[in-house]
Amino acid sequence: MKKKVIWMAVSGWTVFTLLLSACAPAVVEEEKVVPTEEVVTPKAEVVPREVVVPQAETNLVKWTGTKWDGTVVEKMLEKPKYGGTYKYARDREPSEWDGVDTPSTWNVEPVIETLSIRDWARGPGGTGEYDPYFNMAIPINEDRGGLATGWEVVDDSTLIWHIRQGVRWALDPTNEASRLVGGREFTAEDALFALRRGYAPGRYFRNRAAYLTDMKNPENSIYIHPQDPWAVVIKTEPGMVGLAWESVGANSAQMYPPEVVAKYGAVNDWRNVVGTGPFVLKDYVSASSITYVRNASYWDTDVFFPENRLPYLDGIRVYIIVDRSTMAAALRTGKIDSVFDFDIEEAKSLTKTTPQLESQSYVGSGYNRIAMRMDDPGLPWADIRVRQALMMAIDYKAMRDNLYLGEADILKYPTYPVAEYADIYVPLEKQPEIVQKMFGYHPDEARQLLAAAGYPNGFVTEVVAWSTPQADELSVVKDYWAKIGVDLKIDIRDFVTYTKMGRLPITYKHMYKTEGSAANVFSLGAVRKGHPANNGNVYDKRVEEAFEAMMEAYFDPSVQRPIAREISPYLNEQAYHIQLPEPRAYSLWWPWLKGYYGAHYISRLSTFRHPRHVWLDQELKKAMGY
Repeated sequence: MKKKVIWMAVSGWTVFTLLLSACAPAVVEEEKVVPTEEVVTPKAEVVPREVVVPQAETNLVKWTGTKWDGTVVEKMLEKPKYGGTYKYARDREPSEWDGVDTPSTWNVEPVIETLSIRDWARGPGGTGEYDPYFNMAIPINEDRGGLATGWEVVDDSTLIWHIRQGVRWALDPTNEASRLVGGREFTAEDALFALRRGYAPGRYFRNRAAYLTDMKNPENSIYIHPQDPWAVVIKTEPGMVGLAWESVGANSAQMYPPEVVAKYGAVNDWRNVVGTGPFVLKDYVSASSITYVRNASYWDTDVFFPENRLPYLDGIRVYIIVDRSTMAAALRTGKIDSVFDFDIEEAKSLTKTTPQLESQSYVGSGYNRIAMRMDDPGLPWADIRVRQALMMAIDYKAMRDNLYLGEADILKYPTYPVAEYADIYVPLEKQPEIVQKMFGYHPDEARQLLAAAGYPNGFVTEVVAWSTPQADELSVVKDYWAKIGVDLKIDIRDFVTYTKMGRLPITYKHMYKTEGSAANVFSLGAVRKGHPANNGNVYDKRVEEAFEAMMEAYFDPSVQRPIAREISPYLNEQAYHIQLPEPRAYSLWWPWLKGYYGAHYISRLSTFRHPRHVWLDQELKKAMGY
């Protein structure tokens, strides 16, 4: 890379006890878009619901934004109001509190911040340039500054992060860890510490960015700029600066304070989670709830109303509700404000019984698959014919229609079938003939392939899973495979054990059911050597070469995107994972939750950063009888 590229951002619920405290930019009333020749692919439809609006002044204000293509968008937005506790629910316990090993630690997201974040003004409440309903690689121009004001790509091996001044670590006088650092200004030294920690041997970024061999010694390859004490430099191998941006930015590198890590080591206790974010983690009761309160000294402002300091909420209460029917009942009765990742049956039931609810369907965020250990040549699927046979034996259309009422995507790897990837997604009818057969249900050919590979009578294998829905889905696969002589044993583990077995270094024996988000066609994490999402220890030279080429062209989409399209048919033919239909998902919420739009992926891998933007219309809630 010869030229210098600079970007700077603008600031801008066992059943749980119903001890619920009272609940505090807005629904778009009209939109005016300056004419343009651009053809926009429709997004998933937001189902409108009739609501009773209080007879009061709505306080609408005109907001004007400009898209990257120059199109001017004008919207009337309701002025937000402060106050109230946002009540939310998750169906599982937090697996950990330290994001150094995974950037998808949702439970710390309201507290711990990152160097950059998705630009909310370009989401559905603003210019509508991105779809935050699924997890995908975030284009450069969808990010804005977080704890960094921006970044600078100096050349193909040098990335500089410019650290924001004036941000302070949140202070909770009742918390010992917070007292160590609370009130002190966040500095470049703090960012340096977090980045070096993330790239240390065995850590997430070191594994994810295995090709950054210059990171063998983070002490030398990540440093404060010699002429700028507010700038952090990351040096990479030539051509890998794009990977450095992706692994650090877009909600990946979570900033924990060095004093807390120095005293307590790994942040395994929730009490030691201290950050610069919009909320302070106040309480955690295992199998019950997580409580956050507003960080009164938070630095950021509303992108739509820059005179308003975020957040609007007094706090958040997250209920751990393992039983989905109990969670649905909590939403239906107004005891919680929103849910996400509900399936079609759950969503239809809720919107039928409670038509006031808003809902948003979207392409499922995970890559639904059965990973197979590819690092043991003695296992049957070391032979590509076995892998292809296992897929040919599954009736994908029947699974989609019977399990998911027709609302599921059959082929979504390595590229999501969404508008943003229209130019690089290769539909099934344009895939190689063998791939079309793999997704077309051909059990007779599957038996022939097994026989040719030396398994005329099939074989016995096992798959590790953790949840009832996973077991139900795997039972269908088990029945299909039994017809070609493959006996599949389903090993159900608790979530924490399950998670550890599939994380590098993987410890399961044969197969591993996962729904992890790995359909990032640019990083190819599910099949790239050393990547945490590579649950099967796949190594493929062609994949590595394609990845390197895409990283070298990271900041040139005209070169990078054709490479992504070309690798897609090859990866599907290799069948390194047993792909399964990915059901469509739903967000549902009450109309009094404003500024939400059903969005949860504010940044890549993130599902719980949206509370920084939302507000509660408590008058509307009262008018609706809740």
